[in-house]
Amino acid sequence: MLGQRLREARQLKNLKQIDVAPLIGITSQALSNYERGDRDPDTDTLNKLAGIYNVTVDYLLGRDTPLIHSKEERNTKDLGRFLEQPEILFNGIPLTKEDIEKIKASLEIVFWDAKQKKKREKS
Repeated sequence: MLGQRLREARQLKNLKQIDVAPLIGITSQALSNYERGDRDPDTDTLNKLAGIYNVTVDYLLGRDTPLIHSKEERNTKDLGRFLEQPEILFNGIPLTKEDIEKIKASLEIVFWDAKQKKKREKS
């Protein structure tokens, strides 16, 4: 079940094993072994895969949880609200509070520039 769900989740993201493996520090062969069910990933690797595929570890382990997070999570359009979630991942790696603050500061600059450009276009 785990291997099947790993493969399914990867394919739904249109990713290849060769793309995913380096993101989590394993070989493509190791990922292939996980997907075929020849080996089981350790907890850290399983967490990283769940993050990359945007699924829960429970889903990957075969529990009856949906493949995709709740509708509210999928449709979070407000970046500020999105960045306030309890755990945010980038390529399967959790972001620290400091990382999130840097992202917020960068976004403020981008949106300020966009606002200024829009003002200039209206004049």
